[in-house]
Amino acid sequence: MDEHIAEEGLKHLEQIETELEEIKERTSVQRPPFLYGLFQGAGALVGGILMIALLGWALSFFGVIPGFATIASYFQNIVSRFHQ
Repeated sequence: MDEHIAEEGLKHLEQIETELEEIKERTSVQRPPFLYGLFQGAGALVGGILMIALLGWALSFFGVIPGFATIASYFQNIVSRFHQ
């Protein structure tokens, strides 16, 4: 009976070792997941900024935010002075 338990224990240890080797192979390189997360965060930031700008433009176009057009023209004047 002790031999049967020892054999099952060895089989279980071999299975664990195989699984650990597979995990080690999949997680040995850290750069691709890091870059994926970096690009995903940058994309979310840019997308959020674009959506806020588009929403502000649409609301000012319909007159919901009356001061937004004034602020936009102010920034346009600053940019045009900078380019001159």
